[in-house]
Amino acid sequence: MKLFRSRSAFVPLLSTGFAIIALLLGTAGASADLMQRAEPLLIAHCTFAQADAALHVESPQLAAALDSYPTFKADLRRKFDQPVEQRRAALRQMIEQNPELARELDESPRWAHLRNAVSAVAVTCQNY
Repeated sequence: MKLFRSRSAFVPLLSTGFAIIALLLGTAGASADLMQRAEPLLIAHCTFAQADAALHVESPQLAAALDSYPTFKADLRRKFDQPVEQRRAALRQMIEQNPELARELDESPRWAHLRNAVSAVAVTCQNY
């Protein structure tokens, strides 16, 4: 899979809360937009197992990429299982530490699949 050639690009991407992973802008004003876009997943009343199952249905390719990094997936599970405010803080920190990657992920059409997958997981994860 060519989307995630390097672990250094993949880790910040998913550490956003799946996204997060996945959704990002680098400026302070844009961060509010990112937080708003990520909010459905940040406040999802799903377990990590439910979100992971939804990801396997909504985006098998992205799920396979995540599965190929079991240590990172375990770390993501710990982050996802945190209270909402801690999830938000982790996303803010990721944006602050990776502003150029955040901008790329938010603006580039090649990351649209990831943004769509994160949204779909947030909406469907309670079904699993």
